[in-house]
Amino acid sequence: MSQEDAARLPAELAALCARGAALVRPKTHVELGLAARPVEALAEEALSAPVGCAPLSVPPRARVVVLVSDATRDEPRMELFRALRSHLARVDDARISLVVASGTHAPRDAATVIEADVRARHPVHVHDGHDPGAVIDLGRTSRGTRVRVARVVAEADVIVTTGRIRPHYFAGMSGGVKSVFPGCALAVDARQNHLHKADPRARLGRLDDNPCRLDMEEAARLLPGRLFMLNVVADCDGAYTHAFAGDVVDAHRAAARAAAPLFEAEAGRARVVVASDLPPVTDSLYQASKLLPPVGAMLREGGVAIMVAACPEGTGPLQTVNEGIYRLGVRHHLPRGHAIDLVSSMDEATTATTYARHAPSLAVALARAGVPERGRLDDVAVAWRAGELVVRARG
Repeated sequence: MSQEDAARLPAELAALCARGAALVRPKTHVELGLAARPVEALAEEALSAPVGCAPLSVPPRARVVVLVSDATRDEPRMELFRALRSHLARVDDARISLVVASGTHAPRDAATVIEADVRARHPVHVHDGHDPGAVIDLGRTSRGTRVRVARVVAEADVIVTTGRIRPHYFAGMSGGVKSVFPGCALAVDARQNHLHKADPRARLGRLDDNPCRLDMEEAARLLPGRLFMLNVVADCDGAYTHAFAGDVVDAHRAAARAAAPLFEAEAGRARVVVASDLPPVTDSLYQASKLLPPVGAMLREGGVAIMVAACPEGTGPLQTVNEGIYRLGVRHHLPRGHAIDLVSSMDEATTATTYARHAPSLAVALARAGVPERGRLDDVAVAWRAGELVVRARG
């Protein structure tokens, strides 16, 4: 383990690696020889040379919607918006709306993600995926998914999706149309799409034949307005290296190709894998469950996955966590006979309602898994920043 890794890891995980536990983590831009640059400069270059479509030229009377993620994502929303605003100079502030694409999440105050001066100048909407009165029915995809999307989005002439590219356990990668569908969909329709996560092709880093991703893209194409994408690529330390603008599929694929080297890692199999990440991924079990799919490529049959996630916001919607996320979308990533321990701030009674076993500390979880307190650890691995990992099994 390098000095840089020792400084980057939480002390408990660094101690495991110092004893020989294999460390698996995303790569940094420095390791790949990439330059880190300001988001707005990257975005300006991308907007000037869009992929797969003409530049963003919008008439003054157009109704424009810019989609941004909610607070469950760490993204440079305002930097991207400022870059976009210069390319929408002919359009008045009142005709450019910002929509927080909450998806199936509970809506949060727009102030958590949109700066006060922007809220003062532009209409702002927080999508509520549980309000059937706020959506317009656009029909169905060829896979049968019903597509009801926020009215303000469906009635816009131009819809710009923004976001950051990172691995996603069933959509392959984040970004692209995800801020449209499921981001601005009626929750029940988004969950119909999410049923495709049980398909073996719906996997981390997989896009072109991924039924979840393709269904999302078909759903977004049902919008009558023009779709346009502006996404950025960053390493796990938040250093921005690329931006891509243009067609919501073509530009997204180009962004995913640029991002892949940052996230991909090879690993051997271990009997115990400890997975962790930083907030906001570790804020709830709903989000932290994303740490498990990359563990599947690292864990031996009958092995133990230990999630270290504080979960100060608790489990999240419990049935969704247990059924929609773990049973339908996560379990098949993991080997047969696996066990999952959760080291969090939740009490034992709360954890007992979930798919995971309660562990009051990492030391307790390791002892339960039969990991010795001292000596070299040749059968333990640490997946750090697991929410940004695409792991390929070695050999």
